[in-house]
Amino acid sequence: MKTRMIQGAVFMTLATALWHGDFTATVAAASKVYQVGIVLPDDEWASSVVGLKEGMKALGYEEGKDIVYSLDNAKGDKTRVSETAKKFVADKLDAIYTVTNTALKVVVEATRASKTPVVFGSASGPVESGLVQGYATPNTHVTGVTSGSIELVAKRLEILKEVLPRARKVAAIGDLESDSSKAAFRLAEETSHKLGLTLREIQVRSKDEAIEAAKKLTRKETDTIFLIPGLYSVSAVNGVAAQVRTTRIPFVVYQVEHVGIAGALLSYGSSYYLDGKQSASLLDKVLKGTQPGQLPIERPKQHQLILNLGTAKEIGVKFSPEALSRADQLVGKM
Repeated sequence: MKTRMIQGAVFMTLATALWHGDFTATVAAASKVYQVGIVLPDDEWASSVVGLKEGMKALGYEEGKDIVYSLDNAKGDKTRVSETAKKFVADKLDAIYTVTNTALKVVVEATRASKTPVVFGSASGPVESGLVQGYATPNTHVTGVTSGSIELVAKRLEILKEVLPRARKVAAIGDLESDSSKAAFRLAEETSHKLGLTLREIQVRSKDEAIEAAKKLTRKETDTIFLIPGLYSVSAVNGVAAQVRTTRIPFVVYQVEHVGIAGALLSYGSSYYLDGKQSASLLDKVLKGTQPGQLPIERPKQHQLILNLGTAKEIGVKFSPEALSRADQLVGKM
């Protein structure tokens, strides 16, 4: 009798759910395979995608079962970024993930009409460059994690001055047409003046142009090279780092990976990998129905000062005991 009562109760619950449509919705949600398009600007940001996928896995998403990623590497081509984003919109994917301010601007424009949700894993300054209205205000169909690279320009130059006290001339390499680079150049100019540094702005139109510009610099012309956030400048980071090690010019960057992988002298900033992993929680909420514009844009959970001891030895730079003790991480060996 008790068994029949339980069976009857289950039947009534299912019948009620079916009547109201709740059961169908629940089953559909449970069997839903989310489709996420990834617009990767270039190889230098690949660790952000690794972070995103690992973050989603930790949240219970099994790739190929619960979620399918469609990735296209634009190899530094903004036209391809736009074409890929438009294709993802036409394919009616559930969300689009991208990295960098430059790519984000293109993706936002490509999705403006469809309002396809956009989540970014690391953008240097979406607010400062005018891409979105604010960190906590509604931002239509966009949310993500900012690397804070624009707002940290002043801090990075201050650290440069502390770690390299003899530096007087700074060559800053950034993109000519990038909104984020323009904002960063302005801050760099203001801060350099206050610190008694002479800033030379090198604005480039391509990855190759950035590397060529670095090749032409000498120790007589500049005491250090300072990376300004931008699609082309960052795409060239490995080539620039390799070149300036031969000319023995200190290379100051803003992302963790640029020191560990590219071999730059020092960095102060966040990690593409960790920014991508942090953005997974935002993508999770978007896939579950939250409007991205209602999710505040997040800042990285940590910024780190990293010094490359191996590069320092190679180019003849000696870090002071104060600089070494202040560093969050030391890479390589003296």
